[in-house]
Amino acid sequence: MFGLSRAFIFTLDAILAIILCTILFFSAYSILSQFQYSTVRDTALFDVSADVLTSLEKNNTLRNAIYYSRNSDISAILSNSSSNVCSDLVIYSSDNKPLLIAQRADCKCTGSRSLLVRSFIIPNSNGTLSAYFAKMEACYK
Repeated sequence: MFGLSRAFIFTLDAILAIILCTILFFSAYSILSQFQYSTVRDTALFDVSADVLTSLEKNNTLRNAIYYSRNSDISAILSNSSSNVCSDLVIYSSDNKPLLIAQRADCKCTGSRSLLVRSFIIPNSNGTLSAYFAKMEACYK
């Protein structure tokens, strides 16, 4: 008889633990399902834009676009980026005049946009330096 009461208490304890774990699981699921993933997506979009601008500067694509007054290399890189990201890039001179515009074709934005501006310097043939700004705007399709 003494063993039977221990078994009953052990079983009751296990049942209460299962009920409590179930309540905690569904409470956590309810709270996490209300979390907005748009913040995560926007941060990822900003990071992608920063990476693209950095690589365009480091591999001299921005410099070559200004030297040769062509945006085809930039447009090709934007078109070859992630298939669900639309982006455009405008290069401005130091006096804030747009020099080149490159954008990904066949894009329609459906949501928030990420805007990133990067400055870069290019040496001139006479030994002086010229400052430029690259403004990239990106969004998800």
